[in-house]
Amino acid sequence: MKKNNKLYLLLGLIAIIIVTIIILSGPSQNNTQVIENKDTGTRIGDLAPDFKLKTPQNTEIQLSSFKNKKPVILSFWATWCLPCEEELPFFQKEYEKNRIEILAINLQEDPNKAQEWFNKRGFTMPILLDPNAAVKNLYGIFTQPVTYFIDKNGVIQDKKFGQILESEFNEKIKKIVNTEKSNLPTEGEKTEFGDIVQITNGIKHIAPLNKLISGGPGKDGIPSIDNPKFESAKSADSWLNDEDIIFGININEIKRAYPQRILNWHEIVNDMIGNRPILITFCPLCGSAVAFERTINNRPVEFGVSGKLFNSDLVMYDRLTDTYWNQISGKAIVGELVGLKLSKVPIDTLKWKDWKELHPDTQVLSKNTGFIRDYSRYPYGDYESSSRIIFPVENEDNRLQEKEIVYGIEISGKTKAYPLRNLKEGTTTDNFNGIIIEINNNKGVISFKNKDTNEGIVPVRNFWFAWVAHYPNTGLYTEQ
Repeated sequence: MKKNNKLYLLLGLIAIIIVTIIILSGPSQNNTQVIENKDTGTRIGDLAPDFKLKTPQNTEIQLSSFKNKKPVILSFWATWCLPCEEELPFFQKEYEKNRIEILAINLQEDPNKAQEWFNKRGFTMPILLDPNAAVKNLYGIFTQPVTYFIDKNGVIQDKKFGQILESEFNEKIKKIVNTEKSNLPTEGEKTEFGDIVQITNGIKHIAPLNKLISGGPGKDGIPSIDNPKFESAKSADSWLNDEDIIFGININEIKRAYPQRILNWHEIVNDMIGNRPILITFCPLCGSAVAFERTINNRPVEFGVSGKLFNSDLVMYDRLTDTYWNQISGKAIVGELVGLKLSKVPIDTLKWKDWKELHPDTQVLSKNTGFIRDYSRYPYGDYESSSRIIFPVENEDNRLQEKEIVYGIEISGKTKAYPLRNLKEGTTTDNFNGIIIEINNNKGVISFKNKDTNEGIVPVRNFWFAWVAHYPNTGLYTEQ
């Protein structure tokens, strides 16, 4: 009996040792640490979710450690993934240039096998291990390979689900690598958007200088709002009517409404939403509210109203280099930064009653702007309701009435306008430039996306005359 007890005791001890070895040798929860931050997301324009992962050599790497130092590319891959094997060689080539950090996140494979696979192919990029799929789930990975392009500020500038071609990879890199002045196109060269750069009397430009005309007030005569204050929807109800037009932003669950009443008098708001520098712009003459990332070479920059118009549209200037920027296209058109283009951010134009119903927790731009203006008065008389255009434009097109509202999109250098009256409540699809476009109208909130990739396309809502003045070869959507 004593011998049996000793045997049971010995077997129990062996079982405990085996379980302990399995636990110690298996994936550890400590290998992955997701850093919680409500201001992050995985859409283009979001701050990339932070995390810590370990390499096969047990070195811990945190994504945010590269912030303000280097752009980062996240490559989600596996050894069994043939497309991964085809694309990783040009990832390695970029890694060797030492201007971008590339983190190859292996999807739940044996660390030794992953490292051996890399070594055999001469890859020296750091492998990060995600044994518990925490980062995979954090970034919504459902296929392989997947690539995220993150700029030096930690903001996602682009992403690709599925295999990426080398030419596409190199194009997307341009969105996260600092654009030095020496890399900008010079006289006679084309910008990446197809415009020819000219120099006249020492001034670099892509827009004809004689087409930039005075809108009346001089530079900063229409003052931008640089320190915006906000109030609650309940407070704003005391001075906003249900039918008033507002321009709405929803970034990382921060909702803000910018009443047209205020933007009629200021045209530009230099805002900070979470930790993202955002530029809100409105041109009363073109009916165009457009939002941008207000960063140049990863540096937050303030913008002001130049006092000039191009094709009747607001011309902004940046307070870093004094370069002039066209509002509808977002392009630098006069000055040393010609060749750059601001990244657009989705912004909605709708009635106050509809916005507050969708977002009752919205913040509203306050009338306490620091300037004395009569925000109850529309300063342009009957301009919106009449057909007249006050300032000259280069191109005219009678396919629609001048001030019909359209949503314009641009894909690979081609453009198309979608009249608001043809975008019924619900979902509409269109085939444009070989891409299936899905348009959704949810109580006046109009959104566009590439149905194949599920990626959003930021439209510009404006008057027809303004869109066609900038894009004379635009296509026009007709109701199906």
